[in-house]
Amino acid sequence: MRRRAVLAAVLLPVAVVACSGEKKAAADPAAALAAAKTTLDGAQAVTLDLKSDKPIPSGHNGVSAAKGTGLIDPTTPKFQGTVSAVVSGAPVTTDVITIGDTTWMKLFTPTFTKVDLKALNAPNPGSFFKPDTGLSQILAKTSDAAGGTEKRFGKEVLTAYIGKVPGAVVKSLLNLGADTSTYAAEFGIAEGNQLRTAKLTGPFYDTGDSSYEIVLTDYGKTVEIAQP
Repeated sequence: MRRRAVLAAVLLPVAVVACSGEKKAAADPAAALAAAKTTLDGAQAVTLDLKSDKPIPSGHNGVSAAKGTGLIDPTTPKFQGTVSAVVSGAPVTTDVITIGDTTWMKLFTPTFTKVDLKALNAPNPGSFFKPDTGLSQILAKTSDAAGGTEKRFGKEVLTAYIGKVPGAVVKSLLNLGADTSTYAAEFGIAEGNQLRTAKLTGPFYDTGDSSYEIVLTDYGKTVEIAQP
């Protein structure tokens, strides 16, 4: 019996070490965000769901929500879906198609009409899907990345990270915010290095901080997006 007890005492620490070695170690935050960027840039297509946590302040124009499919391309990204915004003081929700720099909307019209987003002071949702200068750039340009804890998102378990994103990057995406500000970022990375959630918080308007949250799903599920 004494021999068995001694043998168990020797083997137990070895077994504990072996089991603990099987536990998946948390990824380096910067490396995890870089891997998510690579996956997003190579996804060909994703479904985007963007929402603001607060209404557009009175006297301001801006996008409050967008939902649709984006086709990822370095030269001619595309988007088809709906966008909710305040334009010239009026709240609107409109169907949108963008192909490269060209945009068509059903803005106060029953059919698609070509519009100038710059004249409307609105961002091009298709630009989110251009590698390096689109949505994935926030992953590459996040500083002070930290985290690695798990959180539940619906039926998925995501790995959560936080960091800081320069205002110039945020403004280039949403056409909102201040170049000189820094925005707090929260990311949720799903299995397969897929960026599932991204939340940006900061001074998008001169009325205090607010947040925009983005959910990305359906990686690789392409649709045909053609000129209307």
